[in-house]
Amino acid sequence: MTKYFAWLSPLCLVIIFIATLITEWSGYQPTAMLALFFLVLFILLEWKNLDLTSKVIVLVAINLTLLLLLFSQISLLQLNILSRGVAFFAFFLIALGLLKEAAMTSNSVNLTGLMLLQQQPVRRYALLTFASHILGILMSVGAINLLGTMIQRSLDDNKDIVDARIINARQRRMMLAVLRGFCSVPLWAPTSITITLLVTTIPNLQWIDIIPYGLYLTFALLLFGIWLDKVQAPKNLGHLVPTMSNNLADLKVSYPILMVVITLALVAGALMLSTSLRPIAAVLVSAPLVSVAWIFSQYQRKNNKLNALQLTVKRFSTDIFFRLALQRSEIVFFTSSVLIGRLLLTVVDLDWFAHQLDLLDISAALILIAASWIIFIAALLFISPMISVTLMAGALSQLPSVENMPVTLALVMMVTWAVVAGSSPSTTSVRINAKITRISPTQMGLQWNGLYSILVLLLLDFFVILMV
Repeated sequence: MTKYFAWLSPLCLVIIFIATLITEWSGYQPTAMLALFFLVLFILLEWKNLDLTSKVIVLVAINLTLLLLLFSQISLLQLNILSRGVAFFAFFLIALGLLKEAAMTSNSVNLTGLMLLQQQPVRRYALLTFASHILGILMSVGAINLLGTMIQRSLDDNKDIVDARIINARQRRMMLAVLRGFCSVPLWAPTSITITLLVTTIPNLQWIDIIPYGLYLTFALLLFGIWLDKVQAPKNLGHLVPTMSNNLADLKVSYPILMVVITLALVAGALMLSTSLRPIAAVLVSAPLVSVAWIFSQYQRKNNKLNALQLTVKRFSTDIFFRLALQRSEIVFFTSSVLIGRLLLTVVDLDWFAHQLDLLDISAALILIAASWIIFIAALLFISPMISVTLMAGALSQLPSVENMPVTLALVMMVTWAVVAGSSPSTTSVRINAKITRISPTQMGLQWNGLYSILVLLLLDFFVILMV
């Protein structure tokens, strides 16, 4: 019986992946319902292994769905349409998780991590934060999986020869660099869900209107993170730091990783041009293909092509297949949060919300600042920014005092989303980074990155007061 369940759970994820891919490629809706059915089955099979937060979110999603159906606030047809979006986010994590599996056994990943440890700390932080940002555009949270795995492996390899206090300091600074670099992606990248959400929610807003300001803000936030890292660096541990080469040429060992990224971009680009897949879906379809090729190339270094192919197939069938279910809590939490957000957006009256704000008769700057902090606080209360940002952006864009500044409204929402993505224990980026680092999401998002988040929001308030 144990062996039966051992393969049934990952099989559910494989079916979800294939069914969602068919839906994305062809628009065939019944396969989306099939994916949703197996997602429910997966949750039931893995229920006892889920963390408490994921269980709570699932129960909230179930009760909200039943309540809305009971009071006829949503129809079965609408629920059927929502299933496509919910299943897509399971597809999202399954696809990108395969990159982590390939990275775990990559010699280049290990050597790159070791070489980064040999760089002067501020330079190391800068290299990681920009690398995380660039990879995040192409790989989404796969960037955190890739870089986080690389960092943790290199730290583990050094734990017996480097003082534990140095290891802990390096782990914190490097993981924060990855998190902050990744979380700045929503400030301009057209493939981010943030841009897509805002452009479809705020009238008269185009991506081309946002990009110049978004790029300026991205650069400013990345530099601010580098400065804060230097200020917070533990000066009292300098005498414990081992000798470092500090040679940028040593980073040539990362060329294979660069080739992986370039290959991913080329395959995704080819799919975008030759199929009807959305940009983000094209990247997600490319990820497993690149992962297979990456693992095959790892085996080919010491084996002929036939043996390398056999070893690749064996690894996927006997190892990676059974490891798919280890993402259970992330998959369940993410999909349940998306379902809650979609259900609320179906029933919330944005016109009424906008009217209530208009009655307060306060300045546009104060409205934007208040909205930003409400979104941030709501995220700490486990309310997804997909819910809060959509509600705020949709309502504020209808206010007479704000409706004529769609770009400013979008920038405030984008910066706030970026802060939330790097601080709230409920966000996927924080949860994945915390899991790799082997600490709690609360410690990662609030204790480690809390000061940075608060300072960025205060700087945003100052910017809004000056510009509005």
